[in-house]
Amino acid sequence: MKTMCSKMFLPVVSLLLTVSITATGMACGRQTKPIVILHDNDSHCEVQGFAKMAYLRDAMQAADTVYVGLVSSGDLVQGGIEGTLSRGQQIMDIMRVMNYDAVAPGNHEFDYGTPRMLELMAQLGNERVSCINLSDNQGRFFFPGYVMKKYGRTKVAYVGVLTPTTMRDEKAAFITNDGDTLYRLQNYEEVVRLTQVQVDKARRAGARYVILLTHIGETDVPLTSVDLIEKTYGIDAVLDGHTHSTIPQRMVKNLRGEDVPLTQTGTKFANIGVLRIGTDGRVTTGVIDASEVKGKSARVQALIDSIDVVNAPVKNELVGRTEVQLTILGEDGERLIRKGETNAGNLAADAARWVCGAQMAMVNGGGIRANYPIGNLTFGDILNVQPFSNDYHVIEITGAQLEKVIAFGCSNLKTEDKAKGKKGESGDFVQPSGFRYTFNVPEDRVVSVEVLNEATGQYEPIEKDKTYTIAVSQYSIGSYDEVMKPCKVLRYNVCVDNMATVRYIREALHGVIGQEYAKPQGRITIVR
Repeated sequence: MKTMCSKMFLPVVSLLLTVSITATGMACGRQTKPIVILHDNDSHCEVQGFAKMAYLRDAMQAADTVYVGLVSSGDLVQGGIEGTLSRGQQIMDIMRVMNYDAVAPGNHEFDYGTPRMLELMAQLGNERVSCINLSDNQGRFFFPGYVMKKYGRTKVAYVGVLTPTTMRDEKAAFITNDGDTLYRLQNYEEVVRLTQVQVDKARRAGARYVILLTHIGETDVPLTSVDLIEKTYGIDAVLDGHTHSTIPQRMVKNLRGEDVPLTQTGTKFANIGVLRIGTDGRVTTGVIDASEVKGKSARVQALIDSIDVVNAPVKNELVGRTEVQLTILGEDGERLIRKGETNAGNLAADAARWVCGAQMAMVNGGGIRANYPIGNLTFGDILNVQPFSNDYHVIEITGAQLEKVIAFGCSNLKTEDKAKGKKGESGDFVQPSGFRYTFNVPEDRVVSVEVLNEATGQYEPIEKDKTYTIAVSQYSIGSYDEVMKPCKVLRYNVCVDNMATVRYIREALHGVIGQEYAKPQGRITIVR
């Protein structure tokens, strides 16, 4: 199988624009032109990527040598200032202009709550959105099981599937403040069953091809996109998301032993996905390096420019400056924030502790999304690093409970993605302030936790039965529900995470992040 990669960008576009049409195919009622489906996943408010993808779509439509579709596998409305300031509205404005054929929501579409997610998806037209496993607490589903589109005379069905781990990762979006479940995602076995049901229904409705838009990932547990292929049949390709992997094409055997291509584009429009259905019925997938796409859709770019004008007063507001590079990466250039200590994590946790006035603070590594630039820092820079606007609460926690929280945050460290050569990581990994800890990965246990004595400046062993105050986000309270549910909340909604960082830089650091944050401060020790 041939795949498309960044170095093949110009030949690929040329192929897509110049492939010939067979007269015999037209006469017999068969597919007369190849079908090209452009797709994205985990774009996370990287708005310039939309303009580039629209440019490719428009060029292919103008050439009129292929039918062109446009679909997304989710995580659209969070990750940048456009999503944060508008609670996703500005991204929906762009997507409506783009005229997507089909969209499957990702877990981060729930960051502003499930009602807001439903409101945003409705703007695209519910007939364009598919998610087979999202229902209310009565089992009534919100979206169609599949979206059917015609390309020429050929019907293609898109089936959307969202990882059930979203109920864990975005718990606050599914429950009330009293803990009652309002919305739910069906469990893993039911996801497999529902997928097969919808694939079969789409086939009976005349779909010649069935494409899954999954926001599951090939490495998540206990159900991966690979597992879903292996347990089903009748699927022609899987356009995946969630794990931010770049997979031009991976062939996976389905339940009947047939090869099914699985693909994923990475994140933030590093690549644009291309699925091609030839007139011979052959389905192939690949990716195009978005940096090599020089053109942009004038219409989409004009909308993006107008959004920039609206956001500029807030985005460009000066917060302070940093003399050091604050990063979420390790020395190897790989993401570290979800499996080890970084100075960006130190800063965020210190800000939470200072603003909330608690003995300790913890921030989850998944809530810190980007590096800070050296030099002047604007509010837009802060929002790019902490885009979620999670509320900080102050709670009482015992030493024993804190150890359980740390253990949960480190629980994935023992796993390893051998294909990528990467150690396991977790968005719940704890970045601390006011305490430090050591975790032994081979033994899967917390070795020690020490609490900072403000009077002496020294760390002292934590007392398991003693109660401490800790600043923690609403998100983390949901993630660590079993541990934190008994904890007493002392102060609600003290400050949102990004504004806490703004206040800390301006007021506590007097506008300058100095050498004390040049390197991680030795708060986390991971024994491997």
